Amino acid sequence: MGLVRLTKAILHNEHSILTVSAYLEGEFGANDIYIGVPAVVNRNGIEKIIELQLNEEEMKKFQHSVNVLQETLDAVKDVE
Repeated sequence: MGLVRLTKAILHNEHSILTVSAYLEGEFGANDIYIGVPAVVNRNGIEKIIELQLNEEEMKKFQHSVNVLQETLDAVKDVE
């Protein structure tokens, strides 16, 4: 279902806000990582990332997710 919705947003140039895996360059305090965030999606893909104001607890949980993902990626890189 998610792929159908994403495809529709791209094909119809909807400028819809969807949660997608996007490359962060400072947004939400994270860099050099792809992670799920809200973004405007149109025929060009991700037009812009919507950087929501997170409270302290939400920011801690987001950072925890970034850390877990980064540790997993680092482990995979070490195997190569």
